[in-house]
Amino acid sequence: IVSVLLLLEIGPAAIVGIVTMFLIVPMVQYVVKRMMILRKLRAQAADERVESISTMLSGIRFTKLNRYEERFFVRVMERRKREVRLLRTELFYLSLTIFATVASPVLASAFTFITYSLIGPEDGEGQHVLTPS
Repeated sequence: IVSVLLLLEIGPAAIVGIVTMFLIVPMVQYVVKRMMILRKLRAQAADERVESISTMLSGIRFTKLNRYEERFFVRVMERRKREVRLLRTELFYLSLTIFATVASPVLASAFTFITYSLIGPEDGEGQHVLTPS
């Protein structure tokens, strides 16, 4: 509805804004797809870490008697580092998605009004629709 009203009011310059909005969609789709892949990898990393901790806790007597605490600690921390690295990457992709969602209407509006001011009024009266009379 808004696109039709813009087309009626400012003419073909509105097409630039509409195209801008549609060009942002594939980028957001790609970012979301990557984010979902990272989410699955992060879940696997968390499962590995939890499994390692569970294994150590189930054999705590054996671990303490043979002084394996340091080995388990190192193993758990390596898995935790991998999990945190995946989480940071996932959050980066999330921030890109949020930025694209917030910035796309602003960019579309800016491109529309820049195009409108460059091509001039369509009706030939010499005055823009957005200029006060």
